[in-house]
Amino acid sequence: MNSRFFIIPVFLIGLLFLGLVPDSLGHGLGSETMPPVMIGNTEATLEVNSFTNYVDIDGGEVGIKQITINLFESFIDMNSNAVEPINNVTFQVELIKGDTILINETFQRDDGVLIMNLTPSNNEDVRVLERETVASFLGLASEQYNFEGEIFENGGLYEFKITVITINSYDNLLMDPVNYELGISIEETTRYNINDVNYGIQSLGIITYFDQIIDFEYNDQTKEIKFSFPFEWNQKTIDQTTVIHGEVLVPKTFGDLLVSKYIATLNGLELPESMVNIDDFSADDRLVHVVVSQNELQEIFLTSQFNEDLILMTIKPESALPLSGVTENGQFKIKLWWDGELKSGQTSILHYDVLDTFLRDKPIAVPYELKLFHNEKEIQNKTGISTGSKMQSDSFEFFIPTDISGILVVKFENLDGSKLANVEFPIIIDRKNPSSTSYQIPNWVKNNAGWWADGQIPDSAFVQGIQFLIKDGIIIVPVSESTAQNESNIPEWIKTNAGWWADGQIDDKTFAKGIEFLIKIGLIVV
Repeated sequence: MNSRFFIIPVFLIGLLFLGLVPDSLGHGLGSETMPPVMIGNTEATLEVNSFTNYVDIDGGEVGIKQITINLFESFIDMNSNAVEPINNVTFQVELIKGDTILINETFQRDDGVLIMNLTPSNNEDVRVLERETVASFLGLASEQYNFEGEIFENGGLYEFKITVITINSYDNLLMDPVNYELGISIEETTRYNINDVNYGIQSLGIITYFDQIIDFEYNDQTKEIKFSFPFEWNQKTIDQTTVIHGEVLVPKTFGDLLVSKYIATLNGLELPESMVNIDDFSADDRLVHVVVSQNELQEIFLTSQFNEDLILMTIKPESALPLSGVTENGQFKIKLWWDGELKSGQTSILHYDVLDTFLRDKPIAVPYELKLFHNEKEIQNKTGISTGSKMQSDSFEFFIPTDISGILVVKFENLDGSKLANVEFPIIIDRKNPSSTSYQIPNWVKNNAGWWADGQIPDSAFVQGIQFLIKDGIIIVPVSESTAQNESNIPEWIKTNAGWWADGQIDDKTFAKGIEFLIKIGLIVV
Protein backbone atom coordinates (compact mmCIF):
# COMPACT_ATOMS: atom_id res chain seq x y z
CA MET A 1 0.00 0.00 0.00
CA ASN A 2 1.49 3.34 -1.05
CA SER A 3 0.54 6.92 -0.27
CA ARG A 4 2.44 9.92 -1.71
CA PHE A 5 2.15 13.66 -1.17
CA PHE A 6 4.67 16.52 -1.39
CA ILE A 7 4.29 19.84 0.41
CA ILE A 8 5.94 23.22 0.64
CA PRO A 9 3.98 24.86 3.47
CA VAL A 10 2.75 28.43 3.60
CA PHE A 11 4.03 30.64 6.40
CA LEU A 12 1.01 30.12 8.65
CA ILE A 13 0.10 26.48 9.19
CA GLY A 14 -2.23 25.28 11.91
CA LEU A 15 -2.01 21.81 13.35
CA LEU A 16 -5.18 20.05 12.35
CA PHE A 17 -5.90 18.20 15.54
CA LEU A 18 -4.39 20.57 18.04
CA GLY A 19 -5.91 23.87 17.04
CA LEU A 20 -3.74 26.94 17.70
CA VAL A 21 0.04 26.68 18.03
CA PRO A 22 1.60 28.70 20.90
CA ASP A 23 3.33 31.94 19.85
CA SER A 24 6.65 30.72 21.26
CA LEU A 25 6.66 28.05 18.56
CA GLY A 26 6.62 30.41 15.67
CA HIS A 27 9.94 29.45 14.10
CA GLY A 28 10.02 27.09 11.16
CA LEU A 29 6.76 25.19 11.35
CA GLY A 30 6.01 22.65 8.63
CA SER A 31 3.30 20.02 8.76
CA GLU A 32 1.70 17.34 6.66
CA THR A 33 -1.29 15.12 7.46
CA MET A 34 -1.63 12.14 5.13
CA PRO A 35 -5.02 10.82 3.94
CA PRO A 36 -6.52 8.13 6.21
CA VAL A 37 -5.88 4.51 5.22
CA MET A 38 -7.17 1.20 6.53
CA ILE A 39 -4.55 -0.88 8.33
CA GLY A 40 -6.31 -4.11 9.14
CA ASN A 41 -9.47 -3.05 10.97
CA THR A 42 -8.03 0.34 11.99
CA GLU A 43 -8.47 3.55 10.02
CA ALA A 44 -5.14 5.28 10.57
CA THR A 45 -3.77 8.74 9.87
CA LEU A 46 -0.09 9.67 9.72
CA GLU A 47 0.97 13.19 10.60
CA VAL A 48 4.49 14.62 10.34
CA ASN A 49 5.40 17.96 11.91
CA SER A 50 8.60 19.95 12.08
CA PHE A 51 9.72 22.68 14.41
CA THR A 52 13.03 24.52 14.68
CA ASN A 53 14.00 25.25 18.27
CA TYR A 54 16.73 27.86 18.64
CA VAL A 55 18.93 27.26 21.68
CA ASP A 56 22.30 28.52 22.86
CA ILE A 57 25.03 25.88 22.74
CA ASP A 58 28.66 26.73 23.53
CA GLY A 59 27.99 30.44 23.27
CA GLY A 60 26.29 30.30 19.88
CA GLU A 61 22.71 29.97 18.66
CA VAL A 62 21.89 26.57 17.22
CA GLY A 63 18.70 25.60 15.45
CA ILE A 64 17.64 22.06 16.45
CA LYS A 65 15.08 20.66 14.03
CA GLN A 66 12.50 18.50 15.80
CA ILE A 67 10.53 16.07 13.67
CA THR A 68 7.44 14.40 15.14
CA ILE A 69 5.88 11.43 13.36
CA ASN A 70 2.49 10.45 14.79
CA LEU A 71 0.27 7.54 13.75
CA PHE A 72 -3.22 7.69 15.25
CA GLU A 73 -6.76 6.50 14.63
CA SER A 74 -8.64 8.83 12.35
CA PHE A 75 -11.07 11.27 13.96
CA ILE A 76 -13.76 9.32 15.77
CA ASP A 77 -15.69 12.30 17.12
CA MET A 78 -15.98 15.09 14.59
CA ASN A 79 -17.45 17.42 17.21
CA SER A 80 -14.44 17.24 19.50
CA ASN A 81 -11.74 16.32 16.94
CA ALA A 82 -10.58 13.71 19.44
CA VAL A 83 -7.89 11.27 18.36
CA GLU A 84 -6.97 7.85 19.63
CA PRO A 85 -3.31 6.80 19.62
CA ILE A 86 -2.27 3.57 17.94
CA ASN A 87 -0.06 1.43 20.16
CA ASN A 88 2.99 -0.69 19.46
CA VAL A 89 3.85 0.85 16.11
CA THR A 90 7.04 -0.09 14.28
CA PHE A 91 8.30 2.60 11.90
CA GLN A 92 10.96 2.18 9.26
CA VAL A 93 12.13 5.74 8.54
CA GLU A 94 14.39 6.91 5.73
CA LEU A 95 15.32 10.61 5.82
CA ILE A 96 16.75 12.08 2.62
CA LYS A 97 18.28 15.52 1.91
CA GLY A 98 19.06 16.09 -1.74
CA ASP A 99 20.53 12.82 -2.99
CA THR A 100 21.87 11.76 0.42
CA ILE A 101 20.22 9.28 2.78
CA LEU A 102 20.80 10.78 6.23
CA ILE A 103 18.90 8.31 8.41
CA ASN A 104 17.67 4.78 7.75
CA GLU A 105 16.47 3.30 11.03
CA THR A 106 13.72 1.16 12.54
CA PHE A 107 11.85 2.48 15.61
CA GLN A 108 9.35 0.81 17.94
CA ARG A 109 6.93 3.25 19.57
CA ASP A 110 4.48 2.17 22.27
CA ASP A 111 2.32 5.27 21.75
CA GLY A 112 2.69 5.61 17.99
CA VAL A 113 4.68 8.84 18.39
CA LEU A 114 8.26 9.11 17.10
CA ILE A 115 10.27 12.24 17.92
CA MET A 116 13.58 12.92 16.16
CA ASN A 117 15.88 15.83 17.06
CA LEU A 118 18.26 16.86 14.27
CA THR A 119 21.13 18.86 15.78
CA PRO A 120 23.76 20.74 13.71
CA SER A 121 27.38 19.76 14.47
CA ASN A 122 30.82 19.62 12.87
CA ASN A 123 30.45 15.93 12.00
CA GLU A 124 30.38 15.26 8.28
CA ASP A 125 28.45 12.02 8.84
CA VAL A 126 25.18 11.82 10.74
CA ARG A 127 25.53 9.98 14.04
CA VAL A 128 23.03 8.85 16.65
CA LEU A 129 23.23 10.33 20.13
CA GLU A 130 21.57 9.18 23.34
CA ARG A 131 17.84 8.83 23.72
CA GLU A 132 15.96 10.92 26.23
CA THR A 133 12.43 11.41 27.48
CA VAL A 134 11.21 15.03 27.35
CA ALA A 135 8.13 16.86 26.13
CA SER A 136 8.04 17.66 22.45
CA PHE A 137 6.67 20.88 20.96
CA LEU A 138 3.35 19.04 20.62
CA GLY A 139 3.24 18.63 24.39
CA LEU A 140 3.79 14.89 24.10
CA ALA A 141 6.08 13.34 26.71
CA SER A 142 7.82 10.65 24.74
CA GLU A 143 11.22 9.10 24.22
CA GLN A 144 13.21 11.14 21.74
CA TYR A 145 15.94 10.09 19.34
CA ASN A 146 18.79 12.53 18.86
CA PHE A 147 20.85 12.78 15.67
CA GLU A 148 23.61 15.22 14.84
CA GLY A 149 25.51 16.14 11.71
CA GLU A 150 26.84 19.01 9.64
CA ILE A 151 23.95 18.67 7.19
CA PHE A 152 21.42 19.74 9.83
CA GLU A 153 22.75 23.30 9.66
CA ASN A 154 20.68 23.65 6.52
CA GLY A 155 16.97 24.03 6.12
CA GLY A 156 15.13 23.41 2.88
CA LEU A 157 13.33 20.30 1.74
CA TYR A 158 13.66 17.07 3.75
CA GLU A 159 12.15 13.96 2.16
CA PHE A 160 10.74 11.10 4.24
CA LYS A 161 10.05 7.50 3.30
CA ILE A 162 8.08 6.00 6.19
CA THR A 163 6.93 2.39 6.36
CA VAL A 164 4.52 1.15 9.04
CA ILE A 165 5.52 -2.44 9.81
CA THR A 166 3.43 -3.24 12.92
CA ILE A 167 0.45 -1.79 14.83
CA ASN A 168 -1.26 -2.77 18.13
CA SER A 169 1.37 -5.46 18.75
CA TYR A 170 5.03 -5.71 17.84
CA ASP A 171 4.35 -9.32 16.88
CA ASN A 172 1.65 -8.19 14.44
CA LEU A 173 3.76 -7.95 11.29
CA LEU A 174 1.65 -6.47 8.52
CA MET A 175 1.32 -8.64 5.45
CA ASP A 176 1.03 -5.46 3.39
CA PRO A 177 3.15 -2.72 5.10
CA VAL A 178 1.95 0.84 4.57
CA ASN A 179 4.41 3.09 2.75
CA TYR A 180 4.42 6.88 2.80
CA GLU A 181 6.56 9.35 0.88
CA LEU A 182 6.37 13.01 1.79
CA GLY A 183 8.39 16.18 2.03
CA ILE A 184 8.69 18.69 4.87
CA SER A 185 10.15 22.16 4.33
CA ILE A 186 12.24 23.72 7.09
CA GLU A 187 13.30 27.34 7.06
CA GLU A 188 16.78 28.28 5.88
CA THR A 189 17.99 31.71 7.04
CA THR A 190 21.00 33.46 5.50
CA ARG A 191 22.26 36.90 6.51
CA TYR A 192 24.14 39.33 4.26
CA ASN A 193 25.90 42.48 5.47
CA ILE A 194 25.68 45.44 3.12
CA ASN A 195 27.31 48.84 3.62
CA ASP A 196 24.84 51.60 2.83
CA VAL A 197 26.38 55.02 2.33
CA ASN A 198 23.66 56.66 4.44
CA TYR A 199 22.68 54.01 7.00
CA GLY A 200 25.99 52.18 7.42
CA ILE A 201 26.26 48.40 7.92
CA GLN A 202 22.88 46.69 7.60
CA SER A 203 22.20 42.97 7.89
CA LEU A 204 19.64 41.81 5.33
CA GLY A 205 18.26 38.31 5.78
CA ILE A 206 16.69 35.80 3.39
CA ILE A 207 14.53 32.93 4.62
CA THR A 208 13.68 30.15 2.19
CA TYR A 209 11.80 26.89 2.67
CA PHE A 210 12.68 25.11 -0.56
CA ASP A 211 16.46 25.15 -0.96
CA GLN A 212 19.60 27.09 -0.04
CA ILE A 213 20.37 30.49 -1.52
CA ILE A 214 22.98 30.26 -4.28
CA ASP A 215 23.25 33.96 -5.15
CA PHE A 216 22.42 37.29 -3.51
CA GLU A 217 22.70 40.86 -4.72
CA TYR A 218 21.64 44.24 -3.37
CA ASN A 219 21.43 47.30 -5.62
CA ASP A 220 22.15 50.37 -3.51
CA GLN A 221 20.63 52.71 -6.11
CA THR A 222 17.33 50.99 -6.87
CA LYS A 223 17.14 49.33 -3.40
CA GLU A 224 16.42 46.04 -5.16
CA ILE A 225 17.12 42.78 -3.33
CA LYS A 226 17.81 39.82 -5.62
CA PHE A 227 18.34 36.18 -4.64
CA SER A 228 18.09 32.77 -6.25
CA PHE A 229 17.84 29.11 -5.28
CA PRO A 230 17.59 25.79 -7.18
CA PHE A 231 14.24 24.72 -8.61
CA GLU A 232 13.58 22.09 -11.29
CA TRP A 233 11.26 23.62 -13.86
CA ASN A 234 9.24 20.61 -14.97
CA GLN A 235 5.64 19.53 -14.65
CA LYS A 236 6.37 16.91 -11.98
CA THR A 237 7.95 19.51 -9.67
CA ILE A 238 5.08 21.96 -10.24
CA ASP A 239 2.54 19.27 -9.38
CA GLN A 240 4.35 18.46 -6.13
CA THR A 241 4.81 22.09 -5.02
CA THR A 242 1.96 23.70 -3.13
CA VAL A 243 3.65 27.10 -2.77
CA ILE A 244 7.05 28.71 -3.04
CA HIS A 245 7.64 30.84 0.02
CA GLY A 246 10.49 33.32 0.51
CA GLU A 247 10.94 35.91 3.24
CA VAL A 248 13.16 38.97 3.42
CA LEU A 249 14.32 40.28 6.79
CA VAL A 250 14.73 44.06 6.72
CA PRO A 251 16.35 45.71 9.77
CA LYS A 252 14.16 48.43 11.22
CA THR A 253 17.30 50.57 11.30
CA PHE A 254 17.30 50.65 7.49
CA GLY A 255 14.84 53.44 6.75
CA ASP A 256 15.05 53.29 2.95
CA LEU A 257 13.49 49.82 2.95
CA LEU A 258 10.70 50.53 5.45
CA VAL A 259 8.35 51.44 2.62
CA SER A 260 4.62 50.79 2.58
CA LYS A 261 4.62 48.64 -0.57
CA TYR A 262 7.02 46.43 -2.56
CA ILE A 263 7.17 45.03 -6.06
CA ALA A 264 8.27 41.39 -6.34
CA THR A 265 9.21 39.34 -9.38
CA LEU A 266 9.87 35.66 -10.00
CA ASN A 267 12.20 34.93 -12.90
CA GLY A 268 11.51 38.38 -14.31
CA LEU A 269 7.71 38.17 -14.12
CA GLU A 270 5.98 40.60 -11.77
CA LEU A 271 3.92 38.89 -9.08
CA PRO A 272 0.43 40.01 -8.03
CA GLU A 273 0.28 42.43 -5.11
CA SER A 274 -1.59 39.84 -3.03
CA MET A 275 1.49 37.59 -2.96
CA VAL A 276 3.62 40.16 -1.10
CA ASN A 277 2.81 40.76 2.57
CA ILE A 278 4.53 42.94 5.20
CA ASP A 279 4.89 41.78 8.82
CA ASP A 280 6.07 44.56 11.16
CA PHE A 281 5.24 42.79 14.42
CA SER A 282 8.76 41.67 15.38
CA ALA A 283 11.05 43.97 17.34
CA ASP A 284 14.21 44.11 15.22
CA ASP A 285 13.27 43.17 11.67
CA ARG A 286 10.46 43.74 9.23
CA LEU A 287 9.46 40.47 7.57
CA VAL A 288 8.44 40.67 3.91
CA HIS A 289 6.67 37.48 2.76
CA VAL A 290 6.55 36.44 -0.87
CA VAL A 291 4.22 33.47 -1.29
CA VAL A 292 3.79 32.16 -4.85
CA SER A 293 0.90 29.76 -5.36
CA GLN A 294 0.97 26.59 -7.41
CA ASN A 295 -1.36 28.17 -9.96
CA GLU A 296 1.03 31.08 -10.43
CA LEU A 297 3.98 28.68 -10.77
CA GLN A 298 2.01 26.72 -13.36
CA GLU A 299 1.27 29.87 -15.35
CA ILE A 300 4.90 30.96 -15.21
CA PHE A 301 6.02 27.50 -16.31
CA LEU A 302 3.65 27.35 -19.28
CA THR A 303 4.36 30.87 -20.55
CA SER A 304 8.11 31.18 -19.97
CA GLN A 305 11.33 29.56 -21.05
CA PHE A 306 14.12 29.08 -18.52
CA ASN A 307 17.75 28.38 -19.29
CA GLU A 308 18.53 27.33 -15.72
CA ASP A 309 16.77 25.26 -13.07
CA LEU A 310 16.47 28.00 -10.49
CA ILE A 311 14.08 30.56 -9.07
CA LEU A 312 15.25 34.16 -9.16
CA MET A 313 13.31 36.47 -6.87
CA THR A 314 13.56 40.24 -6.64
CA ILE A 315 11.97 42.62 -4.16
CA LYS A 316 12.18 46.40 -4.33
CA PRO A 317 10.20 49.40 -3.06
CA GLU A 318 7.31 50.42 -5.29
CA SER A 319 8.26 53.99 -4.39
CA ALA A 320 10.60 55.64 -1.90
CA LEU A 321 7.68 57.08 0.10
CA PRO A 322 5.61 56.75 2.16
CA LEU A 323 7.36 54.79 4.86
CA SER A 324 5.20 52.68 7.14
CA GLY A 325 5.50 51.01 10.53
CA VAL A 326 3.37 49.36 13.20
CA THR A 327 3.46 50.24 16.91
CA GLU A 328 4.83 47.76 19.44
CA ASN A 329 1.34 46.75 20.56
CA GLY A 330 0.26 46.15 16.96
CA GLN A 331 -2.70 48.52 17.26
CA PHE A 332 -1.61 51.45 15.09
CA LYS A 333 0.12 51.91 11.77
CA ILE A 334 1.91 55.13 10.81
CA LYS A 335 2.51 56.23 7.24
CA LEU A 336 5.19 58.91 6.95
CA TRP A 337 6.36 61.03 4.02
CA TRP A 338 7.76 64.45 3.09
CA ASP A 339 8.34 66.61 0.04
CA GLY A 340 11.75 66.81 -1.62
CA GLU A 341 15.02 66.13 0.20
CA LEU A 342 15.61 66.84 3.88
CA LYS A 343 18.56 69.22 4.25
CA SER A 344 20.26 70.88 7.19
CA GLY A 345 19.62 74.58 7.65
CA GLN A 346 16.18 74.35 6.04
CA THR A 347 12.57 74.13 7.15
CA SER A 348 10.85 70.87 6.28
CA ILE A 349 7.39 69.36 6.75
CA LEU A 350 6.68 65.78 7.76
CA HIS A 351 3.30 64.36 6.69
CA TYR A 352 1.76 61.34 8.36
CA ASP A 353 -1.39 59.29 8.78
CA VAL A 354 -2.37 57.42 11.95
CA LEU A 355 -4.28 54.23 11.10
CA ASP A 356 -5.99 51.55 13.19
CA THR A 357 -4.69 48.11 12.19
CA PHE A 358 -7.65 46.38 13.87
CA LEU A 359 -10.01 48.36 11.61
CA ARG A 360 -8.16 47.50 8.37
CA ASP A 361 -5.99 50.61 8.43
CA LYS A 362 -8.85 53.06 8.96
CA PRO A 363 -7.70 56.61 9.89
CA ILE A 364 -8.32 57.22 13.57
CA ALA A 365 -8.28 60.27 15.85
CA VAL A 366 -6.04 59.59 18.87
CA PRO A 367 -3.60 61.67 20.95
CA TYR A 368 0.09 61.14 20.20
CA GLU A 369 3.59 62.48 20.81
CA LEU A 370 6.06 63.07 17.98
CA LYS A 371 9.78 63.49 18.77
CA LEU A 372 12.86 63.97 16.62
CA PHE A 373 16.24 62.59 17.74
CA HIS A 374 19.76 63.02 16.41
CA ASN A 375 22.56 60.97 17.97
CA GLU A 376 20.03 59.97 20.69
CA LYS A 377 19.45 63.65 21.60
CA GLU A 378 15.94 65.08 21.28
CA ILE A 379 15.89 68.17 19.05
CA GLN A 380 12.18 68.75 18.29
CA ASN A 381 8.82 67.50 19.57
CA LYS A 382 5.10 67.87 19.09
CA THR A 383 1.94 66.66 20.82
CA GLY A 384 -1.45 66.52 19.20
CA ILE A 385 -4.51 64.54 18.17
CA SER A 386 -4.51 62.90 14.75
CA THR A 387 -7.17 64.01 12.27
CA GLY A 388 -8.82 60.61 11.78
CA SER A 389 -9.65 61.74 8.26
CA LYS A 390 -9.00 60.11 4.87
CA MET A 391 -9.10 63.55 3.28
CA GLN A 392 -6.62 65.34 5.57
CA SER A 393 -3.28 64.07 6.87
CA ASP A 394 -1.35 65.36 9.87
CA SER A 395 1.85 67.37 9.47
CA PHE A 396 4.77 68.72 11.47
CA GLU A 397 6.78 71.72 10.27
CA PHE A 398 10.23 72.00 11.79
CA PHE A 399 13.63 73.61 11.21
CA ILE A 400 16.65 71.36 10.74
CA PRO A 401 19.68 72.94 12.46
CA THR A 402 22.77 73.49 10.34
CA ASP A 403 24.88 71.16 12.49
CA ILE A 404 22.59 68.16 11.98
CA SER A 405 23.25 65.68 9.21
CA GLY A 406 22.93 61.95 8.63
CA ILE A 407 20.34 59.82 10.46
CA LEU A 408 17.38 61.57 12.10
CA VAL A 409 15.04 59.33 14.09
CA VAL A 410 11.33 60.19 14.00
CA LYS A 411 9.51 58.67 17.00
CA PHE A 412 5.76 58.40 17.52
CA GLU A 413 4.99 57.64 21.16
CA ASN A 414 2.08 57.05 23.53
CA LEU A 415 -0.59 56.81 20.88
CA ASP A 416 -3.98 56.84 22.60
CA GLY A 417 -2.12 57.00 25.92
CA SER A 418 -0.56 53.55 25.59
CA LYS A 419 3.09 53.15 26.61
CA LEU A 420 3.39 50.27 24.11
CA ALA A 421 2.00 52.27 21.20
CA ASN A 422 5.37 53.44 19.89
CA VAL A 423 7.10 53.26 16.52
CA GLU A 424 10.14 54.98 15.02
CA PHE A 425 11.57 55.72 11.59
CA PRO A 426 15.21 56.49 10.75
CA ILE A 427 15.38 59.06 7.94
CA ILE A 428 18.30 60.86 6.27
CA ILE A 429 19.29 64.53 6.42
CA ASP A 430 21.67 65.60 3.60
CA ARG A 431 21.40 62.32 1.71
CA LYS A 432 24.56 61.03 -0.01
CA ASN A 433 24.55 59.66 -3.53
CA PRO A 434 25.45 55.93 -3.55
CA SER A 435 26.88 56.05 -7.06
CA SER A 436 29.65 58.39 -6.02
CA THR A 437 30.53 56.74 -2.75
CA SER A 438 30.02 52.99 -3.18
CA TYR A 439 33.01 50.69 -3.25
CA GLN A 440 35.38 53.23 -1.81
CA ILE A 441 38.02 50.90 -0.36
CA PRO A 442 40.53 52.19 2.23
CA ASN A 443 44.04 52.84 0.90
CA TRP A 444 45.65 50.35 3.29
CA VAL A 445 43.64 47.50 1.68
CA LYS A 446 44.78 48.57 -1.79
CA ASN A 447 48.36 48.95 -0.56
CA ASN A 448 48.25 45.45 0.94
CA ALA A 449 46.96 44.04 -2.36
CA GLY A 450 49.79 45.71 -4.28
CA TRP A 451 52.47 44.50 -1.88
CA TRP A 452 50.96 41.01 -1.94
CA ALA A 453 50.98 40.98 -5.76
CA ASP A 454 54.69 41.91 -5.65
CA GLY A 455 55.43 39.15 -3.13
CA GLN A 456 56.37 41.58 -0.34
CA ILE A 457 53.79 40.35 2.19
CA PRO A 458 52.23 36.88 2.83
CA ASP A 459 48.81 35.59 1.79
CA SER A 460 47.50 36.22 5.31
CA ALA A 461 47.86 39.99 4.89
CA PHE A 462 45.80 39.90 1.68
CA VAL A 463 43.16 37.75 3.41
CA GLN A 464 43.07 40.31 6.24
CA GLY A 465 42.11 42.98 3.72
CA ILE A 466 39.38 40.79 2.20
CA GLN A 467 38.00 40.05 5.68
CA PHE A 468 37.80 43.81 6.30
CA LEU A 469 35.85 44.31 3.06
CA ILE A 470 33.35 41.62 4.11
CA LYS A 471 32.99 42.99 7.62
CA ASP A 472 32.48 46.51 6.28
CA GLY A 473 29.81 45.36 3.84
CA ILE A 474 31.75 46.31 0.70
CA ILE A 475 31.92 42.70 -0.43
CA ILE A 476 28.59 40.91 0.05
CA VAL A 477 28.68 37.21 0.97
CA PRO A 478 26.70 35.19 3.50
CA VAL A 479 27.87 36.09 6.99
CA SER A 480 28.48 32.43 7.79
CA GLU A 481 30.94 32.14 4.91
CA SER A 482 33.42 34.52 6.46
CA THR A 483 34.16 32.52 9.58
CA ALA A 484 36.97 30.23 8.45
CA GLN A 485 40.35 31.17 7.02
CA ASN A 486 42.30 29.26 4.38
CA GLU A 487 44.94 31.17 2.43
CA SER A 488 45.99 28.08 0.52
CA ASN A 489 42.84 28.30 -1.61
CA ILE A 490 43.91 31.58 -3.24
CA PRO A 491 44.86 30.93 -6.89
CA GLU A 492 48.09 32.52 -8.06
CA TRP A 493 46.42 34.38 -10.92
CA ILE A 494 44.40 36.45 -8.45
CA LYS A 495 47.66 38.25 -7.62
CA THR A 496 47.67 39.64 -11.15
CA ASN A 497 44.20 41.15 -10.66
CA ALA A 498 45.25 42.55 -7.27
CA GLY A 499 48.26 44.18 -8.90
CA TRP A 500 46.13 45.76 -11.65
CA TRP A 501 43.77 47.11 -9.02
CA ALA A 502 46.62 48.54 -6.93
CA ASP A 503 48.01 50.22 -10.08
CA GLY A 504 44.64 51.75 -10.95
CA GLN A 505 44.04 49.62 -14.07
CA ILE A 506 40.68 48.39 -12.69
CA ASP A 507 38.37 50.33 -10.36
CA ASP A 508 37.28 49.51 -6.81
CA LYS A 509 33.90 48.18 -7.86
CA THR A 510 35.33 45.77 -10.45
CA PHE A 511 37.85 44.44 -7.94
CA ALA A 512 35.23 44.06 -5.16
CA LYS A 513 32.74 42.29 -7.44
CA GLY A 514 35.45 39.96 -8.71
CA ILE A 515 36.56 38.96 -5.21
CA GLU A 516 32.92 38.61 -4.13
CA PHE A 517 32.37 36.13 -6.98
CA LEU A 518 35.52 34.15 -6.18
CA ILE A 519 34.42 33.77 -2.56
CA LYS A 520 30.97 32.60 -3.56
CA ILE A 521 32.32 29.89 -5.88
CA GLY A 522 34.86 28.81 -3.28
CA LEU A 523 38.13 29.82 -4.99
CA ILE A 524 38.84 32.12 -2.04
CA VAL A 525 37.92 31.01 1.47
CA VAL A 526 38.02 33.68 4.17
